[in-house]
Parts: sequence; C-alpha cells; structure tokens
Amino acid sequence: MATIQTIFDEYRSKIDSLDLELLIAHELKQSREFVLTYPEKTVTSKQETAISKLLARRLRHEPIAYILGHKEFYGLDFKVTKDTLIPRPETELLVEKALQEISNAKNAPLNIIDVGTGSGNIIISVAKNLKNKQINYFGIDISEKALAIAKYNAKKNNLTKIKFIESNLLDCFLKNNETIKQFNNLIILANLPYLSKEIYSATEANVKNFEPKSALFSPKAGLAHYEKLLKQIRLLAIHCSLFTVHCLLEISPEQKKSLGILIKEILPSAKIKFEKDLAGKWRVCLISLD
Repeated sequence: MATIQTIFDEYRSKIDSLDLELLIAHELKQSREFVLTYPEKTVTSKQETAISKLLARRLRHEPIAYILGHKEFYGLDFKVTKDTLIPRPETELLVEKALQEISNAKNAPLNIIDVGTGSGNIIISVAKNLKNKQINYFGIDISEKALAIAKYNAKKNNLTKIKFIESNLLDCFLKNNETIKQFNNLIILANLPYLSKEIYSATEANVKNFEPKSALFSPKAGLAHYEKLLKQIRLLAIHCSLFTVHCLLEISPEQKKSLGILIKEILPSAKIKFEKDLAGKWRVCLISLD
C-alpha cells in the first residue's frame, strides 16, 4: 500500500515540491504541515488514484489554483474556476492604492465600481478592508459565469453590499441616466485584459492553455479595452455636473508611455500618475478628474 512518502518519491522530480504537497494534502483533506510531518502515513487505493489524477492534471500544466479550486488574495480566500482569471500577487498593489484613494475621499456617498470583476477579488478585498464609510459597491463583468463566482465569493466573505451587474464595461450605467446622476464621487477600479498579441503568444502553457483568453488579451497593443473604458468615463463626466472620478488601472509595464498618451487624447484635463510594483515594474495607473 502506498504512503505519502512513496508518492513523494515518484513525483518529486516531475512536480514542484510545494505543488506536490498541496495536492496530496487537498485530496487527503489535511494540511500541508500534516503531509510534511507524517510522510509514513498510508493512503487507500482510492486516495492514491485520486491523487494520481490531480498530479496528472498538474503535469499537463494546469494551474494549481484551478485544480484546488481556490486562490488566496490580499489575505482572503477566493473560489476560482476556468471562467475566471486567477488572482495575481501584483494585483494587490491595485487594492492598496485603491484603499489609499478611498481613505482620502472627502465627499459622500462614494461609489466604487470594479470593472471586469472576474472572481470579485478586487472589489471584495477593498470592501472587506473598509468600515464606517458611506459607500456603494458595484462589480461589473461581461461574463455571467464569472459573476456567479464573484457572487459566491462575496457571500463566502460575508459581503452582501456589493451589487454585481452583467455589462460590457460601463454600458449599464451609460444606459441609465438616473443612476449616472447619482455619481458625483466615483472611484473606478479595473484590471481589464491588457496583454498584447505578442505578449499573450509568449505566455506560459499554464496561462495560455487554461485561463480565459478573453480576460487576458486585448487588441491595439493591449489597450483596446482601456481605450473603450476611457471613452465611457468621458461620457459619464459629460452627464454628471458634479462629477469627480479617480480611476485605477492595472497595466503591463511597457504600456506606461502609450497609455499616458491615450489618456491625454481622451481625457485632456486628467491628472496621471503611475506606480511600480514590488519588482520595480510599472503596474498601476492612477487617473484623476476633478
């Protein structure tokens, strides 16, 4: 009969040790620490078969988050499926900067819109870290399946105040004049598809073969989605006489110059600031319209 150690011995040279430990622990419904502490623990033939299937999926480069069905982000746990992008550590910078902007906001009520919400990791992380503020939260996505996951994650994290809406970017608000008139203090968060054709083609197999292309690739050197969003923001500003907006976008580092030019073309009066991530790469663009 197999033990944890014999499985380790068979796969250690084929699969990253951490992934191997997590997958074994997942099937045994134990912690990773248990797996490391009790390598002599025997597994049933049923468990061994199930573990082999999980490891076979990882050997085909399927992301560990999809196999486990969840991913940690900003200290919270999120359900993920192949209908949603896997939350990245670099996106935590977007959350940090958003929390800073919100803490500096003086006018109430404040409206926060997460465009392209996916699993809901950004808007949920923001909402979870804000208390005693008069805020309306919105999570927007064009994918009905992604929204179902986002709603599940909101409920899982005890957040019922986020309104999730199926929409192509901000179309749902532009078609509702009464809602637009309420937006006199708005913060827009967006981690939209921003990979260019060249960068997307060069991504690793675990990304390109499993994560939704619609959540990663964007035409026009990766800026097509942001171009449309910026034009929608311009339309919102036209309809709101007391409109103040702060927009935070996650970007690909090489887009800093071209995005800056695009913003000035569409929103000439905008103030623009770029922030680097922990790796020293340009990662977040902050746009202010007062």
